[in-house]
Amino acid sequence: MPAITTLGYALLGLIRAEPRTGYALRMVFETTPMGSYSSSPGSIYPALKGLEKQGLITAEAAGKRKSVLHITPEGRRQFETWLTAPMGGEEGIDTALLRFAFLTAYPDRQVTLDFLTAFNTVMASRAAGLKGWLAGDEAQAMPLQARLAVLHGLRSLEASAQWASEAYEALKGEVK
Repeated sequence: MPAITTLGYALLGLIRAEPRTGYALRMVFETTPMGSYSSSPGSIYPALKGLEKQGLITAEAAGKRKSVLHITPEGRRQFETWLTAPMGGEEGIDTALLRFAFLTAYPDRQVTLDFLTAFNTVMASRAAGLKGWLAGDEAQAMPLQARLAVLHGLRSLEASAQWASEAYEALKGEVK
């Protein structure tokens, strides 16, 4: 079975929250910040076909040339596994934040807090590594503009780690 892409997980999460048509899903991507994952019919519809082929969603006829997409039990299982997986060191920030957004509906808030703790750790570790690299000879030999671009990356990682700490503090009172 092919690996599920970030776009695939975004689609599964949206369908899990509410069965929708392909067009309705496309509109979510076009009218919300989820557009950063894709708003192109050339990627959304093939991704939906792939999820259907893998047995993760089904299409139910709902009138002329229209079908409503539903998540299958296997789709729900795979989505939940992805949603609750430990934050990986190689996981991209966009993918991690997508998981964080979908954790809103997860019943066990501790899973969200654990995710934020891991996210903070990973971002701080990446920042420390980049800071160490910037202090080295290889970075010093780079043109100033290139070093400034890397410095932007460092500041972004530091801001992400700080955000995770603040989000943790804001949400920890909700754990019962």
